[in-house]
Amino acid sequence: MKPTTETYKVLQQAYDHFNKAIFSNTLPQCLITLSGELRSARGYYRHHPFKNNKQEAVDEISLNPFTFAGRTDREVFSTLVHEMVHLWQFHFGTPPKKPSHNREWAEKMESVGLMPSTTGAVGGKRTGRRCSHYIIEGDVFDQANAKFQGVIEWSGAPMLRESKGSKRTKYTCPQCNL
Repeated sequence: MKPTTETYKVLQQAYDHFNKAIFSNTLPQCLITLSGELRSARGYYRHHPFKNNKQEAVDEISLNPFTFAGRTDREVFSTLVHEMVHLWQFHFGTPPKKPSHNREWAEKMESVGLMPSTTGAVGGKRTGRRCSHYIIEGDVFDQANAKFQGVIEWSGAPMLRESKGSKRTKYTCPQCNL
């Protein structure tokens, strides 16, 4: 058992697969990380936060493994592609000002088979500061995902969140909020 190798190998394979299948291998390589922060965001993109010893900069796509539980690999890989669209926009579109989910990003999302939505469901606004998506059945992403055989073996285990009141400590499950 090598959880680091198993996890990052499938994420790199997924990045390479979707880069080829959806973006015609135009996206530069990036550093894929897992964020241990317990927050609601499923992932994020950052432009050039890392440099190697030759001072070559690289982008980051970070996925939150605590949001993997209860979601299918297809849904997790759609989050990876969502962040790849941010990377695409920074390198081939117009880097956004605020909000980061703008019209250009939304149009690219739709072109790759992911419908932007502030609610993550039908009927949500297509743009905004916080924006999710849902998969367009049978479209580009869905077809590319059907050809990918990678499986995510590891996800973040539920952890109790602690909030202290004046005399009591309250613990809340991040998945069910009990």
